[in-house]
Amino acid sequence: MHDIVSVASPVATDLPRLQVKAKFFFEGDTKFYLQGVTYGPFRPATEGGPNLPNPERVSIDFGLMREMGVNVIRVYHTPPRWFLDLAQSFRMRVMVTIPWHKRVLFLDESEAVEAIRGNVAKAAQANAGHPAMLGFFIDNEIPPDLVRWYGAHRMEEFLNSLVRIVKKNDPNALAAYANFPPTEYLLPSEVDFYSYNVYLHRKKDLVNYLGRLQNLAGDKPLILSEFGMDTIRHPEEEQAHLLTEHVTTVFEAGLAGTFIFSWTDEWFTDGVDVIDWAFGIVTTDRKPKLSYRALQPLLKNPERPLYERFKPETELPMVSVVVCSYNGARTLRDCLNSLQHLHYPNYEVIFIDDGSKDNTQEIMKDFPSVRNIVQVNKGLSVARNVGIAAGKGEVIAFTDSDCMVDRDWLYFLVHSLLSGDFAAVGGPNISPPATDWIQATVGAAPGSPSHVLLTDTIAEHVPGCNMAYFKWALDEIGGFDPEYRKAGDDVDVCWRLMQRGYQIGFSPAAVVWHYRRFEVRTYFSQQTGYGEAEAMLRYKHLQYFGATGSAIWHGNVYSQVRMDSFFTKPIIYHGIFGTGLFQCIYPRRYSPFAALLSSLEWLAVTLFVFFLSIPLPWLRLIPLIMFGSTLLVGLGYMAQARIETKFDSVPARLLLLYLAIMQPWRRAWARYFTWLRGKRTPTAVIATKEDAPHLSVSWREAGSLAFWSETGLERTHLLTKIEQLLEEEGWKFSLDTGWTNWDMHVFASRWWNLRLLSMSEIYPQGRRLTRVGNFLNVSTFSSLVGGILLTFSLVTLASLLTHSNNATPFVLRTSLSVLGADSILAALWFIHGLHLRHRLAELVEVAAVRAGLQPLGKMKKQ
Repeated sequence: MHDIVSVASPVATDLPRLQVKAKFFFEGDTKFYLQGVTYGPFRPATEGGPNLPNPERVSIDFGLMREMGVNVIRVYHTPPRWFLDLAQSFRMRVMVTIPWHKRVLFLDESEAVEAIRGNVAKAAQANAGHPAMLGFFIDNEIPPDLVRWYGAHRMEEFLNSLVRIVKKNDPNALAAYANFPPTEYLLPSEVDFYSYNVYLHRKKDLVNYLGRLQNLAGDKPLILSEFGMDTIRHPEEEQAHLLTEHVTTVFEAGLAGTFIFSWTDEWFTDGVDVIDWAFGIVTTDRKPKLSYRALQPLLKNPERPLYERFKPETELPMVSVVVCSYNGARTLRDCLNSLQHLHYPNYEVIFIDDGSKDNTQEIMKDFPSVRNIVQVNKGLSVARNVGIAAGKGEVIAFTDSDCMVDRDWLYFLVHSLLSGDFAAVGGPNISPPATDWIQATVGAAPGSPSHVLLTDTIAEHVPGCNMAYFKWALDEIGGFDPEYRKAGDDVDVCWRLMQRGYQIGFSPAAVVWHYRRFEVRTYFSQQTGYGEAEAMLRYKHLQYFGATGSAIWHGNVYSQVRMDSFFTKPIIYHGIFGTGLFQCIYPRRYSPFAALLSSLEWLAVTLFVFFLSIPLPWLRLIPLIMFGSTLLVGLGYMAQARIETKFDSVPARLLLLYLAIMQPWRRAWARYFTWLRGKRTPTAVIATKEDAPHLSVSWREAGSLAFWSETGLERTHLLTKIEQLLEEEGWKFSLDTGWTNWDMHVFASRWWNLRLLSMSEIYPQGRRLTRVGNFLNVSTFSSLVGGILLTFSLVTLASLLTHSNNATPFVLRTSLSVLGADSILAALWFIHGLHLRHRLAELVEVAAVRAGLQPLGKMKKQ
């Protein structure tokens, strides 16, 4: 059963240190997947020596590992230098676990804390700078009851302090904490990557849990630091099947690597040889087990594309990658270069130049393999629709000209798309390293495009710079809406697909690097564009927006778990008495209290109270408290947001505070003004009388209409006729999509909106009475103007009451005239609303006649 394998001879070589870029490791510019095994601990070869075999045995082990495809070793004690030299000669890297021997209330003992820190410093110094040194696990599996005792935040801060010690003594070494499911929620922010020891044998359970861990890891790499199966209690065939399935699952899920526990059955701990466990993939005498042979085809030559190493069950579909750009020459070359080197077997790149006026076409001459389509400027949605029409692929993927894609981007997108019942899929967009402190600060500012998740694998929204759709799904909904010229098109498409019952997947490993705005000015310009897009989306999808016009998401973004903890702590399930095997962390929704305090509406109320306090001195402290609350939200964001370490400074933090306060104001300002000057039914449509047969209703009756059907016609039949008539006459309106308590929302004028709500009364013999409520709804513009007039009136009234004894007759007459004028304007405003409601009631009456319903009254020809 166990064959002897010929081993490679060591070759001395330079070995560059690995670097972390977003969710993966890199050796220079080459992506590097960790394919590791745990090694030891062993009975020392000599008394007092390291817990390792002698160099000859280690050399044999390294040769066998290289033949299998292993490139990283995890050891549990600080190794001697000869061990690292030998690893370097085999182009192997070493990850050292720094053990703590105390599992007591160590944070209460200063001596224990200093001993731990000294131990970490000593381990980092021992082999500082060695090329084979990958990095350190600063600890392994802190007991959950110990973490629960101190609290996650305090333990995270202590682990962060150990990371800083590693970086101080070996700046290029990577540092991580080997976590496990009972303390899943322990997420120290300064580690280079996140790591978990996970022993889940069922593939479905592992897939689901890896999706969860990927989202907790955010924009950092995720690896599994231990996984294995004992061949004493399980046959070798089962171990081989499990480990090959594990490796396949890990890399298909987009993890940056895994460590198999363990290399050999030989194991020595607590002063004794362990003989009742056999987790190795080779025996104690180094004979390969079945799992060695099974893993070798998957791990050997890791530079191969993933689709070749882990062959999918079905053939991967052709993908058309569409890039749309308007004056995007600054970053276009980087984008197209990255698309030229994708690890995917069958794809094309289509570039849509939407009327650029820079040197875009000069750059395109260097990319003859890219299909180059030039058009006059028609906006982003039209450009994307042109790309869809031109695409030959079964799948249409989109990225932007200010993005660079990971080499496995398409592989992960398509794998996720095919893995579930999805019509679309998206992934994260991560900011590349900044070139100066302003760019780094802008990159950390709020409001960047992001994904919103309903579950670990199902999204509510994926950003337009990183998304893919089955072409049939885009064709079914009519593609992108041309109304969205700059932004909002991706949100609209996601919502329309969801409204048809389709799901949108999320692939956390399908990474694109998205250049953030380079300057504060362009950042605010971007936020203005997003605000305008939100206002346009609100016209079409009212059910997704609150009263102030900001979007209401049903999902969460996992990166907010730590970011929002200033106002909203995440929920942690510990299990009864803290004994849960999977102690999961659940993020709460973004704090509505924090959103309120940072909103433009809160600022308006603050200013309102400030102006009231001018004649009323006893109010003057209140606006200071209100603005202080806004400042507190900004300070919370400033303190918790991450700025690249080399650019993190006091000026950067102060700029971030300014951006955090101004961003919601700037976005809301654009949202309001777009909404105010935006969608409303043309005046000519309102002024045109209905000339079709209908029942004449009075202004008083216009709010409640009723229609009889002897044949039991459903109310949906009437609603369809109303919708058709609104379209024919040119009204602007929005339909219920299942999330609202109205049937139709009509944008009647700048001052008023109208809402229709229907219900049916059922009578014997199947007869029905359909009732239609026709309700006035105050527009945002009316609310704003009314608020200003109300503020002015209250200030006038307060001044009048305060100074009535000293006021001159002229002042009294002027003040009363102002209040009287406001009252007249309010009356005219209300009469205008009643007129609009009556006009819509006439339309409903005409639609009822078309539907074959009998109005409750006398029919006549207008």
